[in-house]
Amino acid sequence: MADQRSTRYFIVMKWVGLAIGCTAKFVSGSLFVFNSYEDALKSTFNFTAKEVQLQSSLLSVGLGVGFLPGMFYDRFGPQWCSGLGLVLSLAAYLLLWSTTRNISLYSSNSWLMAIYFFLCGLGSMFTYMVALNTNAINFHPKHRGKIVGILNAFFAGSPSVFSALYFHVIGKDDPKSADSFSTLMLVFAVCFVVIDIFCIAFMRVLPHDQSCDITVPETRINDKHDNKAFAGENDISMTRKPGYIAEDDDNNKSFGVDSEVPIGDTSSDDMSIFSIFANVDFQLLTWVITLASVSSLVYTIALTQTTAALGLDSYNSNIVLIIPITNAIISAAIGVISDHFHQKLPRLGILVAGNTTFVICQCLVVGLGDKYPALATATMINGVGQGILWSIAPAVMSEMFSVNNLGRNWGIALLVSSLVGFGAQEAFGALYDAAISIPGEVYCYGMSCVRGGHAVTLAMAILSMILGVALYIRKR
Repeated sequence: MADQRSTRYFIVMKWVGLAIGCTAKFVSGSLFVFNSYEDALKSTFNFTAKEVQLQSSLLSVGLGVGFLPGMFYDRFGPQWCSGLGLVLSLAAYLLLWSTTRNISLYSSNSWLMAIYFFLCGLGSMFTYMVALNTNAINFHPKHRGKIVGILNAFFAGSPSVFSALYFHVIGKDDPKSADSFSTLMLVFAVCFVVIDIFCIAFMRVLPHDQSCDITVPETRINDKHDNKAFAGENDISMTRKPGYIAEDDDNNKSFGVDSEVPIGDTSSDDMSIFSIFANVDFQLLTWVITLASVSSLVYTIALTQTTAALGLDSYNSNIVLIIPITNAIISAAIGVISDHFHQKLPRLGILVAGNTTFVICQCLVVGLGDKYPALATATMINGVGQGILWSIAPAVMSEMFSVNNLGRNWGIALLVSSLVGFGAQEAFGALYDAAISIPGEVYCYGMSCVRGGHAVTLAMAILSMILGVALYIRKR
């Protein structure tokens, strides 16, 4: 009876952790509402396009320093990680809220405001890592695609909700006003405080044999129905070695490995950071993720800047919802598909196929971006690609390399992405400003203003697809 009560407790805690993790991912996704209020930054502080891109770039770099929150999580666990995320997020958003009280100071010191955005991204990554890592560890590897997909669906759908809140409630009268911007920052501060408190209270890494491979009393082993009630599968008496997957685990077939062999190229969970950097597969996967994510990020951040340049900004309240909604739908579906068809359709193959969507998206924008139907279609395709990328890439990373080091490894990929993204966003802003013909003007009009920036991200998307094919062939 004690064993049964203990098992039921861990099962309940596992599902409570998933529910809180989904909410934490939802709050973390609020960072991608930047394109909704970037016009407010521009009009309030008279920022140039390059300065606005600096704000979003530092926000992305803060996200990309997930390498540090990931290692912090691996070392100290979800509670301390959530606590630090609470402190950083609260401080950063209160500082941003205060900027509209001294507009003249920040108008001439955009770098200072960019530091606040960096802290926002960094604080959010602590919450993000708690939600992702805890649930990736607690659930059985054969369900990892579904779990990561569900979490990413909440992460992806978040911007649509917060954008609607901003355009139709907070900034209903004037979305470009300073009051609308400061109110939104205060809302974000409250959201992060509440969810991080819940994470501190309830998020736990469950014992391995309780979370994934629950061991039950010997007298119950042959009772399949009881087994299912206990853990949702029939092989619950089996305990896996760390870093390995059992012979009946279908994930083996996805990567062509045999029973009781390590996932990916290493049999060690404690692979040093130098060893992981020297691993060819890790380098290829990291650059595939980096180039694809940068292409999608620059497109998303610059979306309202693109519509303004093309005279389509009257559609902003609608077009900013396309990526989050599409991303959320694809994220929820792709996890189920990748788990169910992994024998015939490896996750790495899905990831490579998904990266082609960014090539299609950027081609449409570069060629036909001044026509709203083409721009809306490109935006939807970008959302599809993001849903595949952010749902499949963490699962591929955890399967090719140890899930126990997912925080560090995934964090490294995010760090590289943010640094490359910083350069790409600054290049987009510089090309936009260079196209302005009137000295002192901060707005540019015409396709020539944005075509160069989108061409740069198109080249990145093509390179990501090429490297992805190379990695897929190598793993085959």
